[in-house]
Amino acid sequence: MPDVATATTTPGEAVVVFPPLAGDGCATDRATAIIEASLNAIITIDRAGTIVEYNPAAERLFGWRREEALGHPLDAFMVPSEFKGAARREIDHFLATGEERVLNQPIELPARRKDGTELLVELTSVPLLHDGRHEFTGFVRDVTELRRTQERLKASQARYRAIVQHSNRVLMVSGPTGREAATFLSGEDILGHQPQATLPGGFLSVVHPDDLVLAEAFIAAVHAGTQSPRSGVDIRLRHHDGAYRVCEVIGEDLTSHPTVRAMLIRASDVTRAREREHQLDVSRAQMRALIDHLGSAVLLEDETRHIRVTNDAFVEMFDMQAAPDDLVGVDCSNAADYIKHLFADPEAFAHGVEHRLADAVPVIGEVLPMTDGSTLERDYLPIDIAGLPAGHLWVYRDITQQIVERQLLTDQNRSLAELAALKNEYIATVSHELRTPLTSVVSFAELLGDHDLGELTEEQAYYLDIIDRNSKRLLRLIEDLLLMAKLESNTLPLSLGRVDLPDITHQVVAELNPRAQDKGIALRVSSSTGPRVTADSVRLQQVISNLVGNAINYTPSSGLIQVSVTPEHEAREWVLEVSDTGLGIHPDEVPHVFDAFYRASSAAAGQGGTGLGLSISRLIIEQHHGSIAVDSTPGHGTTMTVRLPFEED
Repeated sequence: MPDVATATTTPGEAVVVFPPLAGDGCATDRATAIIEASLNAIITIDRAGTIVEYNPAAERLFGWRREEALGHPLDAFMVPSEFKGAARREIDHFLATGEERVLNQPIELPARRKDGTELLVELTSVPLLHDGRHEFTGFVRDVTELRRTQERLKASQARYRAIVQHSNRVLMVSGPTGREAATFLSGEDILGHQPQATLPGGFLSVVHPDDLVLAEAFIAAVHAGTQSPRSGVDIRLRHHDGAYRVCEVIGEDLTSHPTVRAMLIRASDVTRAREREHQLDVSRAQMRALIDHLGSAVLLEDETRHIRVTNDAFVEMFDMQAAPDDLVGVDCSNAADYIKHLFADPEAFAHGVEHRLADAVPVIGEVLPMTDGSTLERDYLPIDIAGLPAGHLWVYRDITQQIVERQLLTDQNRSLAELAALKNEYIATVSHELRTPLTSVVSFAELLGDHDLGELTEEQAYYLDIIDRNSKRLLRLIEDLLLMAKLESNTLPLSLGRVDLPDITHQVVAELNPRAQDKGIALRVSSSTGPRVTADSVRLQQVISNLVGNAINYTPSSGLIQVSVTPEHEAREWVLEVSDTGLGIHPDEVPHVFDAFYRASSAAAGQGGTGLGLSISRLIIEQHHGSIAVDSTPGHGTTMTVRLPFEED
């Protein structure tokens, strides 16, 4: 080993080169021992780039033995091909200019071992002047693993920063009391503060005033270790814009941690979640109130057949020895066996439950006889959420009283039908028996009035007119009674055809106009063209004649009767109105004007009728699927409105 010359070393370098001391062989031996014992590789080259010194650490690092390296160019050994000649150029530049571009400073560059593997080394080259010759010593250490570790650490730190900064939670480092300055690590989306932003007033400075006591107790519990770092407390925190958010806050005491020495606070925005929970609680309360007031026994099971909801009616109906809330969570798998003894056919009931669950098809109104003589009605509804089974709903109702009432109603309807048939038969029989002699009376009265049989005295003619007028009135009454009976029993045949409603209205008005003129009443009619109606023309004429005739009867002289027929295409119906300026009807009497034999108090002032005209008109219109209504004001007149449906031609 040649003498060690004076060299300038890099600050922090572990290798120190001692200059030789004249006549001091011990110093030389000491320097040699230090170089050979160095953990860093030391390689010295001359100005031609030939290796002149190579220590044991270099042998271990690069794999070439000392005798293999000495006397050979550096480029031939550990320098990768892309760096060959670089050392030669730097040496030439230094010798020519004295400028140390890469000398006396650590640089990192790749190197190559004897086995061909590459590594990353840190090289500090020092120029030496030895016996008047320039040499260059390199202090080399392997930094491959160090740099890899640093890169992994850097990547890990970058990932940590990314994770923290993009966390959907607020992360904050705060002092032990919550009033010292705090630093945000993340949470911009929740509270609006950028990462690394500070709160001079600490965590408590963003707490809602009404939650300060709660927050202080929370911090004290964190320090005391009684607040679990896995469970949070709802505290309102102020956003940067001044609004408050409900946050679930979790704290962890890291004041004893040597690198943290603070309290870590994590907060999640649960404002909407708490609103939804509140709404859900309200909905559950509403559902509970609704179920409790339904009057029906309700049982709601989840998909695993465990009770989710039931009510007092269910507990009472099936004699459950528990309150509804105590049954929540109970397995219903064997419930049918528990209550089947209450049913008249226990096995059929149990099999029915299994069948409903297997089919999972809604069944409404299933009747179940009970052993005590009562009857239950059951509805079953399978519950699906997003196409997946989510449970079963059973609803039971006691319909015993309804069945009794239904039977009574059936018996009453049968009796009423029999009475109606007897009434119609009686009316038909009586009317037939009355019509025959009345027809004879009318005929003989007409014969008595025949001048060919002789002239009547004035008094005889007067009495004969009374007989004729009243017998014809009685005959009309009998005809109306027969018509009413047929209409009420739906036995009146209708001769349906396509009818022009304006046309038959004009015909009826023309026939009745002389009567109106005799009383000094103006009778006017207006109409619009429109679709025909499917109706019995004769019966519609009868209705129109009844309405216009009544208007003439109860309208004083100089009055006005207006008849209008108008199609309403949007409603697809004809509207027939008969309005007069007559006596009108008292409001208390209006609801009864369509009752049989009912005559308003104003009828005494007009001409008498049978009291069946409006009743017959209503029944005829209803058989045509229409409606009739009245609007009247005493002293101002009456308007009768008929509506008949039509189909567009």
